[in-house]
Amino acid sequence: MEKKKKSEVVYDGRIIKVRRDEVVLDSGRESVREVVVHGGSVAMLPYDEKKKVFYLVRQYRYAVGKYVLEVPAGTLEKNEKIEDAVNRELSEEVGFVSDRIVKLASVMSSPGFLTEVLHLYLCAELRKKKMEADYDEEIEVVKMTAEEIDSHIKSDTIIDGKTVAAFLLWKDLDLKNG
Repeated sequence: MEKKKKSEVVYDGRIIKVRRDEVVLDSGRESVREVVVHGGSVAMLPYDEKKKVFYLVRQYRYAVGKYVLEVPAGTLEKNEKIEDAVNRELSEEVGFVSDRIVKLASVMSSPGFLTEVLHLYLCAELRKKKMEADYDEEIEVVKMTAEEIDSHIKSDTIIDGKTVAAFLLWKDLDLKNG
């Protein structure tokens, strides 16, 4: 196991912190690790069982320079319970809360440099409740059937990892329960 020799925070922002760590490997050699520290987040696959539609969001993602179709998601606030974050983000982004929240999985998207753990949930039994969106988010809500999402994934129109993972986990769950 690598042992930390020295650690320096090189950036401390609103959502992330970046560390530069000097480490000693098991072999005794030394190396540098750059670590993006993130407090964790939630992502939800909201599903209306009666209408047989999912609610996704389309928003401009500056880092990749394009609009991305994805499941609603957001950062956990300090000391916030995960299920509270699920309904807060769901309400802010798509105007619903869920009375049936089912955990699909927790995933690390890039553990080579990122500490974020992303908690994926299926949200069903939706009811309207709109909270004010974050000041820096401009979101379009998009209703899609399972077939449409599947088609978008297969054609590389949906390439967001959390969205692909949540949908495939739902498909597996749906097949087992159906």
